[in-house]
Amino acid sequence: MLRRWWFLDRLRPAVPVQRPGELSKEQQQLVLDEWATARERLDRLVSERVTAVGDVLRTAELPLSSSGPAEHAGSDPRAEGDCAWAFDAFQAAGKLLDEAADLPDLAAAAVLADRALERFAAVRARAAGQPVPKAARRCFYNPLHTAAEDTHSPVRKQHRKEARRRTGPREAAADRRPACPSCRRAILAGQTPDVLPALVPVKLSRLRTARVLVPYYSVPQQWSLWSVCACGAYGDEWPSLVLRGEHRKRAAAARKA
Repeated sequence: MLRRWWFLDRLRPAVPVQRPGELSKEQQQLVLDEWATARERLDRLVSERVTAVGDVLRTAELPLSSSGPAEHAGSDPRAEGDCAWAFDAFQAAGKLLDEAADLPDLAAAAVLADRALERFAAVRARAAGQPVPKAARRCFYNPLHTAAEDTHSPVRKQHRKEARRRTGPREAAADRRPACPSCRRAILAGQTPDVLPALVPVKLSRLRTARVLVPYYSVPQQWSLWSVCACGAYGDEWPSLVLRGEHRKRAAAARKA
């Protein structure tokens, strides 16, 4: 399969998160310019990713049409549903790529494309009688980062049990959400992890509204599908919501705010 998130280092430096009270008009324009540059770069890289995933799926004969996956399902009763979900996830990734309003939409396109690949790999493995590859556990702070550390492994569990009396607020914060090694180290050091930003409107006064960058997971749910699921990394409902246009409805609600 394809190596995940090969474009991460090429996307940095990340757009800095700003506080509304710190923004002059010049700073607001700088934020918008930096966001636009980051979006253009991410759009290009995610487009390459979705295209590459599509090539792999077509080569592997995943049914990428509405004709139905049943003929490929074999004797596995789960295969038809998994192939259908993979198809919907890949379709949703393409839709997000075409209609993205913000960086989290593009991140979700990459996540859903990769999850489609993972789901189909599971179907193939079961059909061949092989162990099913473990799905990626993605970093909550930025799902485009490398895989989150497995804090539930026997070694980590034993370590936490032995060190439980020494656990402080930083350790608790590091264990609260799935985090890649880099984000976990930052949290343990009392620093802010390298979060995926989102651009949201904030009312500064009766006559002035600014667009500011905030962590994507702090965006109200009525404005974004992605704030509670690491851009589609967790849960299976996201492809169907995207295909129904829910991402556009919430982006429109944010623009009207």
